[in-house]
Amino acid sequence: MAADEAKDQFQRNQIWVGSSRILSEGDLPSGISINFHDRSTGNIVRLADGGSWRNVVIDLAAAIECVVEIGAIKIQAGGLRISFVVNAGRCSTGATVTVGEGCVFNGAMHIIGPLTPGLGVNIGSHGLFATNVSVRGSSHHAIWDSNTGRLLNPEAGITIGDRVWLGDGVVVLNKARIPSGSIVGARSIVNREFLQENTLLAGSPAAVRRENVMWTNEFPVDNGASPRE
Repeated sequence: MAADEAKDQFQRNQIWVGSSRILSEGDLPSGISINFHDRSTGNIVRLADGGSWRNVVIDLAAAIECVVEIGAIKIQAGGLRISFVVNAGRCSTGATVTVGEGCVFNGAMHIIGPLTPGLGVNIGSHGLFATNVSVRGSSHHAIWDSNTGRLLNPEAGITIGDRVWLGDGVVVLNKARIPSGSIVGARSIVNREFLQENTLLAGSPAAVRRENVMWTNEFPVDNGASPRE
């Protein structure tokens, strides 16, 4: 991308780190890449001061007037990619993706924003995410009831609460809601709303496997011989 073209992209889209607006690619913190397209315009990206920006890619190539907000996160391995949808020439417009502060990433994670204006993928604070996690706010293509003509997969956004742990290979799909304090087992597919906090979800599709759970980052040195108070 030519220097003048790149500068124009930063003028047509607002990129902020803390209270400072970024006006050129060279001013981005190390570890962050932002991809644009000629149609990328009116987008706002807000990144918190103090984040660990290792291998973070924000792809605005299919975004118009979308918002991305990322708190002070920590990427220990892999990376985080955020992108939007283009379908039949129509781009994600007015969609949002938010990731709360204190989230920890232990592998590659991909978040795809919705296509429908006003909807979002919203992830709370202090979550823990394993490798190969996919959070998909759009199905990309329509599924219709052939008898009634009703759309079977309308977009509804995705909500992931605070202190949620997603295991290896988890896929979170349009319409999903994962309450705060919950755990999602490895290779599960979450495709609907769950309302009760502190639950263990697992399976394809995911279902409640246990209630009243909590998780910690540290595994006990006594292998659980002494119950946690």
